Amino acid sequence: MRAVTAGWLENRNLDLAFIGGCLLLASLTVGIVLARPDLFVHLMLIDIWLLGYHHVISTYTKMAGTAQDRKNNVTLIWVWLPLMVGLTLALGLSYGTIVVVTVYFFWQWFHYVRQSWGIAQRYRRKAGGMPWDNERLSEITLWSIPVWGILNRCYQQPETFLTLPIWTPAVPLLMVQVAGVISIALVAWWVVTRLRAWQRGELALGHTLFMATHMGVFLCGYVLIDNINTGWLMANVWHNSQYIFFVWLHNRQRFASGVSPEAPRLSWLSQPGPERAFAYFVVCVGLSSIAYVTLHTVGAELNQVTQTTAVSFVVIFSMAINFHHYVVDGIIWKRRREAALAK
Repeated sequence: MRAVTAGWLENRNLDLAFIGGCLLLASLTVGIVLARPDLFVHLMLIDIWLLGYHHVISTYTKMAGTAQDRKNNVTLIWVWLPLMVGLTLALGLSYGTIVVVTVYFFWQWFHYVRQSWGIAQRYRRKAGGMPWDNERLSEITLWSIPVWGILNRCYQQPETFLTLPIWTPAVPLLMVQVAGVISIALVAWWVVTRLRAWQRGELALGHTLFMATHMGVFLCGYVLIDNINTGWLMANVWHNSQYIFFVWLHNRQRFASGVSPEAPRLSWLSQPGPERAFAYFVVCVGLSSIAYVTLHTVGAELNQVTQTTAVSFVVIFSMAINFHHYVVDGIIWKRRREAALAK
């Protein structure tokens, strides 16, 4: 039997920690909640604090980590951030929290899938392009289970999401079932193509393992787990931890030559070694905690001053930061891909 072509982002051990570790963390979290539903709130708060806030702040290490980054992204920082805060605030004040929460639910779903596709493409390039694999069909397959899952959530017609009101369009069961059949057929063919590639000695192991975990998480998080909050928690833990790990790896690679005078602190934290990795995590969690505690304090004060219960300023500001993260994430990583292809 011929050896497979792995196509790791970094190396086998680090990539297996990235792919398997994020999946394990998400699975353990949801496993605990399924066994002890009363622990959901506690685990959700831990996820939001240690992973959620951190994963948003991670974007800023890419967007504003060096002076050149800040120069390149001046519009994203000084225009788009206040713009998203203003738009989210206007939405909330005009139509209530339900609109903001609904936008968040669907946009974060899209954001999760888009991130998966971006990482899958990175694995594809590392594996030499995988000419034996139809790229367009691979993309459709990657989206198929998430689409099935979001249709399933709409069919369920949940009235709340994370205790907040939400609206979803009415979707007939038949549409969910058709999406499920199409998705199962696509995944079955995907498995066949991987088995054939393995027999030829052309299997890209990194790409295959990542795609498999993506499909497993969305199948569990949006289809097999009935509770919208529990399913969301699994996908959220997986996405957050994956994003943190991916950005850390990106920073490690861009400062591979050593500490840079352009970003002395970030480049020092991004050097190899478990101690630096731990310090990187602690610093990011610390900065994100300060930022979000300040944001929540301001939001709570605004609610007291305005004496309104129609909208939560804490929710509005938190969602605005998330929306800005989604916009920024879709731009800065696309720029990097375009720069890489231009070389």
